[in-house]
Amino acid sequence: LDKVFIDFFKLLGKGKTYISILNTILNVAVAILISFILGTIFAVIAYRFNGFYKTMRPLMGMLRTMPIIIVINIIWFLFAMKHKNLVLYFSVFSVLFPLIYEAIYQSLKSIDKSYIDAYKLYSNLSPLIVFRVYIPLVLESFKSSMINSIGLGIKIALSVEFIIGIKDTLGVLIQRAINGYSGFSLTYAYLIILVIVSALLELLPIFISFIYKKIKYREKEIKLEY
Repeated sequence: LDKVFIDFFKLLGKGKTYISILNTILNVAVAILISFILGTIFAVIAYRFNGFYKTMRPLMGMLRTMPIIIVINIIWFLFAMKHKNLVLYFSVFSVLFPLIYEAIYQSLKSIDKSYIDAYKLYSNLSPLIVFRVYIPLVLESFKSSMINSIGLGIKIALSVEFIIGIKDTLGVLIQRAINGYSGFSLTYAYLIILVIVSALLELLPIFISFIYKKIKYREKEIKLEY
């Protein structure tokens, strides 16, 4: 165990470690952002048009049941083993997209119609209904999806980095540590770094949500003072 922590602190003293961490985080962030944007757009369309939802169901079911290792290899084959970053983005997207899509769709479906009708009486402006009804009621589900997506996204991204060897990433560093017979201590040292990075990223949405609630609470206090 002492050898693991010696290697861990040695890695923390190397600039390459931080470059690899940042590259992995950037890869995960881009993939999750793409998944959330498209997942939200498709969920809203499915919510508005039931025929579209029925059309999407078989595809979502197939993506959710397909093993990730098969997904990675199919996408890798389609890109002819080039554009490794695109393989990572599509691999993460193929797993996260159906989860995000379904979570947001179900949140929209669960909204009480009376809230929407009440705001329509108050104003016919769609933006008002979106910001006063849809977003607040979907926000909690959105936060939960984000937390789950970060953890799952890191696991998939690391798998892709490890399998296809994306340069200057945590995945390829772990791959080299294993293939180079550097000993288990170095591999475990990288895994400690990975656990710390994953934990910090998963806490980020909770922290943002906490700050958002504090700002909203402060705005209410200011309004009451006036």
